[in-house]
Amino acid sequence: MRLKKDFFCRDPVVVARELLGKLLVREFEGDRISGMVVETEAYLGRNDRASHGFGGKRTPRMWPLYEGCGLFYIYPVHGYAMLNVTTAPPEEPTAVLVRALEPVEGIDLMKRNRGVEDLRNLCSGPGKLTKALGITLDMNGLSVENGPLYFEEYRSVDEREIVAAKRVGVDYAGRHADLPLRFYLRGNRYVSRP
Repeated sequence: MRLKKDFFCRDPVVVARELLGKLLVREFEGDRISGMVVETEAYLGRNDRASHGFGGKRTPRMWPLYEGCGLFYIYPVHGYAMLNVTTAPPEEPTAVLVRALEPVEGIDLMKRNRGVEDLRNLCSGPGKLTKALGITLDMNGLSVENGPLYFEEYRSVDEREIVAAKRVGVDYAGRHADLPLRFYLRGNRYVSRP
């Protein structure tokens, strides 16, 4: 069952934790490609120095951050698309970054998209997973409720399976860099950085 917008209209920390175990699905070239979410990061918006929305900053590409919950916010980093989903009411620029997936469906297509054979390496990072699933920058602003990219229920996750750690690549954010806002499934071999 596809997750509805209401799932995302909550605190980004809650959404980041509860996305673990959900299935990210991409309809691609008539096929389904999917992976179970095994790693996320929460971004708290205006008061979070690591967030794109820190201090109310706005650029044309950032518009989904300010349009409310349940939209994909996709931006480029080093030639890769980074997949986030917005989590707050309008004008509150909070989001959750999907950092890693465990491949489930369409694995041959993922391998072709990435040009790699190693299953563990297919989606074990935010840029890797978008390339594997064929997620592009032109999907920025799509709704989670319709379109070729969405989340589904998949498996339940016990709180004891969840590890909280500091986020990756945000050392510039001062004290906010050390906040335990990265969540991943303990012992999962598809996590980007255990």
